[in-house]
Amino acid sequence: MNGMTPLEQARAILGEYYKNYVVIVQDYDNPTSYDVTFSDPYAAMGLLDCANNYHQTYLNVESNLVEEEWVWEDDDGEED
Repeated sequence: MNGMTPLEQARAILGEYYKNYVVIVQDYDNPTSYDVTFSDPYAAMGLLDCANNYHQTYLNVESNLVEEEWVWEDDDGEED
């Protein structure tokens, strides 16, 4: 794999083992840009959509783990 960029190497390896893939990378020197490669544009859309849903669920679980303040009210009425 001489003469290939790391992203090209990853694409070559993934293509041997997986039917569909999406790879998004960010360079250390350019934190506001990214490179992307995928096997099929339609499969990439589906994979990215599924990954986004998974990630949103993960973030929601993490935010729900934050300790919330409970407000307790005294019940002056009689119990049923």
